[in-house]
Amino acid sequence: MDELQTQQVTRFIEKEKNFLWSRAMGLTRKSEDAEDLLQDTIMKIYQGWNSFDPETNFRAWANRIMLNTHLNNVSRSHENVSYDFTSSANENALYHIASEEAVSYAASPEQVFFSNHIDEGIIEALYSLPDEFRMPFSLFHFEGFSYEHISEMLNLPIGTIKSRIFRARKSLQEYIMSKHLQT
Repeated sequence: MDELQTQQVTRFIEKEKNFLWSRAMGLTRKSEDAEDLLQDTIMKIYQGWNSFDPETNFRAWANRIMLNTHLNNVSRSHENVSYDFTSSANENALYHIASEEAVSYAASPEQVFFSNHIDEGIIEALYSLPDEFRMPFSLFHFEGFSYEHISEMLNLPIGTIKSRIFRARKSLQEYIMSKHLQT
């Protein structure tokens, strides 16, 4: 990769660094794991730059690389990820990009919304959803992306995105109703 390409990749990454960090935290739930995932993703973006068309959607392309990297890491480790919903560690997650100076970014929009507007039971319900449902649901309802944009980002047909969001809503409704009946 020549210097001009390196500068071009760096500009694209810098423009989307907050989004990439947010997605990494959304996938991993732990700042240390998110940092590793982001670093792996950035490395793969540089390595695969020649296959990217700069006239297309960089965010969707980078998100797909991150998602594939995460899925590969999870399947490789065969590790069951557990979430601690009583801890505030996720709400205070900070990220720094390895550079001359460390730059910190606040928690993802999803985390900020959850910590300010949703009680812990609903957060637990949302995180109990499989990633395939939670991710499109969160992108649509909490980050405001359109079905079309989510479709591009996840490289899935729009009908699949709509179906997964619907199924996530249905699962959340059932979870909430079951919890309500228990009380």
